[in-house]
Amino acid sequence: MTLRLKLFVLIAAVIIFAMSGVTAVALWREVVRGQELLAREGVAIASTAATAGAHWVRADGVDPGGEAALPAVLERVVASAPLDRAWIVDRRGKVLACVTRTEEPCPEGVPPSEFQVAEAPLQALGRLLRPEGIVASAPILRGGAVVGAVRVDFTHEEVIGNARNLAWGASIVAAFWIFVGQLLAAIFLRRVTQPLVRLSEAAESLVEERGVRLEEPEERELADLVRAFNDMSRRLDDRRAENQRLIAELEERVAQKTREVLRADRLATLGGIAAGFAHEIGNSLNVIRGYASVAARELPPEAEVKGDVEAIRREVTRAAGLIERFLVFARARTVHPIAQPVEPILREAVEVVGPAAAQARVERVVEIAPDLPDVVADGELLRQAFLNLCVNAVQAMQERGGGTLVARARREGEAVVVEVADSGPGLERDVSAHVFDPFFTTKANGTGLGLAIVRQAAEAHGGTVEVESAPGHGATFRIRLPAAPSEPAVALAGDAVRGAP
Repeated sequence: MTLRLKLFVLIAAVIIFAMSGVTAVALWREVVRGQELLAREGVAIASTAATAGAHWVRADGVDPGGEAALPAVLERVVASAPLDRAWIVDRRGKVLACVTRTEEPCPEGVPPSEFQVAEAPLQALGRLLRPEGIVASAPILRGGAVVGAVRVDFTHEEVIGNARNLAWGASIVAAFWIFVGQLLAAIFLRRVTQPLVRLSEAAESLVEERGVRLEEPEERELADLVRAFNDMSRRLDDRRAENQRLIAELEERVAQKTREVLRADRLATLGGIAAGFAHEIGNSLNVIRGYASVAARELPPEAEVKGDVEAIRREVTRAAGLIERFLVFARARTVHPIAQPVEPILREAVEVVGPAAAQARVERVVEIAPDLPDVVADGELLRQAFLNLCVNAVQAMQERGGGTLVARARREGEAVVVEVADSGPGLERDVSAHVFDPFFTTKANGTGLGLAIVRQAAEAHGGTVEVESAPGHGATFRIRLPAAPSEPAVALAGDAVRGAP
């Protein structure tokens, strides 16, 4: 059932109920008033007959000649008023004389249809459907004593005729107003529901169309609803435009990532080929270095080419070292991380650079925070990363004639932070941004792979590495590693990482 039909039925029910109630109250009052008037009129008619009947009725019966006189009195009574019956009874209720037009016998005793005032509208309306006569009576007095009574019964049509006419008139009036009310209700409901229908159609069209706008109706409530719909349509347009923009950006990013993946695949393939070439070139360089060493050893000291052979051996050794470091960076290696303290690994790395630090007049300081948690790591990878940082720090301070190398380990939330700080010349901002890139170096003889290996080792253990530096104020390299969980450490699944041997 639609909303329009529901509202129409509701308004119809209200109108019908109101008109029925008004009609019922009017009929009730009319029936009560008419029946009371008839009851009084009946008492007056019966009193007139009782005066005439007092000449013939006595306490123990009827005077001689009364059998003929009493029916004549009743005939006159019935002829003078719209009565169905009239009869005379004695003190015991026995019928002494009876005149009837309906051929119904006159009842003895107390009549069953003695008039009573209706107590409710439904009772009055019920008398219209099931008519009841009005029985009125008056006592017959003789010698100051009651010797009988005269009773009259009005016709049914007389009792309910006026009320029935009123009912018909009220019904016609009620039907007219019900029709007018329903017509106005239909017009009203059309004005109310038509904007709702347009709103529903517009809501369905929002899926395919854009910029759907409705005119605001005159009714304030409906205008608020249409205004809210227009606002929603505008927001949907904005969201649709935003989504299209995001989709376009996403497609562009996907295309870019696809190009990057393809480029990475090509670079990976090229890297594998380069690693194979480097390996073969390294073997050749080792052979050349071996023959150069033999030649330098067997040549006499005064030979003119001995210096050239030494230069060949030196440069070949340098090239072989460079290729070896490249292979260390490029070679994939499966590691086996276990939960272990970081302190001994860091101390070992600082200890290893001891001779170089002494030669460069660099002081070494190790600071380990108490209650430092373990880390899940490959000790060899961490040692190589810490050693590279320490070597770089010593080399940076050697150019300035010495300094202080500080290696710290502390806890930071759920992570262990290892810092290697120096008092060297520091790094420029543009250098700090690329210091971890492979083959990026500021040293004349550097390979640019040391710090790249440090970042590789940190990321292999789920950590990060960063540098904090300012020109003239040294540099601090910070490795952040996740602390080992309280339960037994589980080996990292599928850990194939790039790292140092």
